[in-house]
Amino acid sequence: MCGIAGILKKDPSVTDLSVMLGRMCQALRHRGPDDEGYACFADEEVFACGGNDTPAGSRETNLPYAAHYDIAGLSEDIFLGLAHRRLSVIDLTPAGHQPMCNANQSVWVVFNGEIYNYWELREELEAKSVRFVSNTDVEVMLKAFEYWGMDFTAKLNGMWSFVLYDRRNNSLIGCRDRFGVKPFYYYNSAHFFAFASEQKALLQLPVVTGINPEAVGDYLVNSKIEAGEQGLYSNIKELMPSYYLIYNLGTNKLELKRYYTLNYNKNNEKFDAREFNKMAHQVNEKLTRAITLRLRSDVNVGFCLSGGIDSSSIIGVSHQVNTRHSMQQLGKQLHAFTAVCDDPAVDESRWAAMVSDKYNLVWHKQSCSASQLFDELENIVYYQDSPLFSASTYAQSAVMKLAREKGVTILLDGQGGDELFAGYVPFYISYYLELLRHFRLKAFATEMASLSHAPLNHNIIARSMAKILISEVFPSLVQDCIFKKNHKEISFISRDFFGGDSKFVRTNNGYSSKDLNTALFGFFTGGYLRNLLRWEDRCSMQYSVESRTPFADDIELIEYVFSLASVYKIHQGRSKYLLREAMGSLLPEGIYRRTDKLGFATPQSLWLKQSQQRMKQIISDLSGLDSEKFGDAAALLKNWDTIFMKPENNKMMDFVWRYMNFLMWRKINKL
Repeated sequence: MCGIAGILKKDPSVTDLSVMLGRMCQALRHRGPDDEGYACFADEEVFACGGNDTPAGSRETNLPYAAHYDIAGLSEDIFLGLAHRRLSVIDLTPAGHQPMCNANQSVWVVFNGEIYNYWELREELEAKSVRFVSNTDVEVMLKAFEYWGMDFTAKLNGMWSFVLYDRRNNSLIGCRDRFGVKPFYYYNSAHFFAFASEQKALLQLPVVTGINPEAVGDYLVNSKIEAGEQGLYSNIKELMPSYYLIYNLGTNKLELKRYYTLNYNKNNEKFDAREFNKMAHQVNEKLTRAITLRLRSDVNVGFCLSGGIDSSSIIGVSHQVNTRHSMQQLGKQLHAFTAVCDDPAVDESRWAAMVSDKYNLVWHKQSCSASQLFDELENIVYYQDSPLFSASTYAQSAVMKLAREKGVTILLDGQGGDELFAGYVPFYISYYLELLRHFRLKAFATEMASLSHAPLNHNIIARSMAKILISEVFPSLVQDCIFKKNHKEISFISRDFFGGDSKFVRTNNGYSSKDLNTALFGFFTGGYLRNLLRWEDRCSMQYSVESRTPFADDIELIEYVFSLASVYKIHQGRSKYLLREAMGSLLPEGIYRRTDKLGFATPQSLWLKQSQQRMKQIISDLSGLDSEKFGDAAALLKNWDTIFMKPENNKMMDFVWRYMNFLMWRKINKL
């Protein structure tokens, strides 16, 4: 897990590229405090450089990428620079230093992420007489590219963002993993082409950037952040998952290519108990392999424990593997980390305790409170590179901080399990509509009779289906009226910005009429999971912790589950039915039967009410920064008591929270 950055000079008048590169790298220091490296290119010369955080060992080796120069003293007029910050988790020796190159320095790479099946790929390459000088996954990736070209991505199981500089054809190749676990941003103008793991590194350049109004509207009104390739920062783009880019240095042409597409089962099938048992066995085997691969490490490994099926399954499998193999990185007892709140409605302690008792965990609990949230808020917004959507980001950040304090560098987390196995309430509605649409009336009746096992009732189902009917039958004008009636918070969007129309309003009732697998596919490959993964990446990297997510990036598991019919994912009122049965005895009975999973949830509405005076002061102090008048701060402050007095005004309180975060983000980035 690392941070990467780079800059290509396109305008000959631009100077001090090495200085800019150093600033970019320093902005990413939190992502990799263990090592700092640069590769700078001037005409036919290459200068492998170090910085203040470069260990002596990375400077003194005879490897072709050893940092023999210093970035601060580099006077050559370079046209290209690559930078890397290293968090050492695999092969802790200087051989893992980056940027890394092949023996003749014709191909260079900066890499962020993990290739979990790197040992298997290494053995395959060694059988073809390929030789290695390190025990890193990075070198395996580099040699795989040399041998197979970009087709090698089909062989990778893991998470990654990387950039290769292929001097043989004078091109830069940047690639992001299939589902967006690792970040990749870039900037392209007449002066520079630059890339980085986080936007804050690109802001170190003399770039022309500002605020993207459409993204601001999407955030303030629809609670969406970075839904597409263009986020809150104008002129900074995100490389989408499953894509790679090629920048030709000779022609200055940028090309984007998609290298992977996930397929899914679109058939409607009847439940077959015999086939289901085979599927559950396959899920058990594939998940066990996925977790085992993600336990590979040369540093301590721990676990996020939320008290749900996903994290409990990961811990159960890991305990089983550790019992068999006594893995040094796990120790005699597994270490697990949980965020706890003093609100019983969201506190997960009693559920997590079941898992801790079953597996005799070393259980670390991080208390979270409203005052702590606001004490840490500005810092979290800085590291997130965006305003926050939910206070849950703080809870996740607090867990990562605790892990680092306890000497744990890697945490396995259950992110992605809900999107893969159907863990959210809206998925029930998609499934029930699917049954009705295909005239599976008997199955539908069975599901209605099993609602005691589900987190919803007949009234919720009726209301949800009515919402879908409205969205699909009635004209957009009617939908807008209904939507606006339930979204009074838009009255606090400035009319100068909002224009009095609905250009930022998206009619979204939270439910979909699509078949279950189609809905799952949308959640898994769309912005929903990608945002969760982005928040997790920033929370973990803030404290130099590597987060590993088997449900979100193990390609064998993901492709297998999406190949199965939806009838096996919700059954007899139980969500995640396939995962529940696959894990069987590994789950405590209470976890197996649980239907009210929350995740690292926080009592956001309660915390906002408790902190309303603090919020009011922040908005009052920062409202002058809103030069475009995105929000109507005056109207907001005038109606403050009304907003926080009525319990039905939670949506408006959430808007106040988002607007405050937006102002804080502007302050931090001087935008």
